[in-house]
Amino acid sequence: MLKKFLLFFKKSEPQNKGPYEAVKVWFEDQQVWVQWPSKEPESIKWDAIIRIAIETNDQGPFVEDVYWLLASKEKVISYPSEATGTEEMLKRLQEIPTFNNERLIDAMTCTDNQTFILWDHEGRHK
Repeated sequence: MLKKFLLFFKKSEPQNKGPYEAVKVWFEDQQVWVQWPSKEPESIKWDAIIRIAIETNDQGPFVEDVYWLLASKEKVISYPSEATGTEEMLKRLQEIPTFNNERLIDAMTCTDNQTFILWDHEGRHK
């Protein structure tokens, strides 16, 4: 199924994409996937996620300055805010009870080096 999905993505990609749109993020019922160009896709199971955060930096607007971080106890997968699939992923993340949309707004307007916890299994996002 993953190969089918990746083939669909390659066929449906629009032309003249920005450099960060080459990164892809998508989800299935059981897990979230991220694929950076020239790398194998990485995934985290939904029920293994312990933290969702956004990391900002002061390098924009000429380079990507907003990154999404999804963490489990074993690893962190990340993707830039301009990745293909980010809008769909955001809609899915906002379905998580207690996802902090106010912190999301703060993160998206931040121009400093900072990390914003949007959801955490220990409640540090409230």
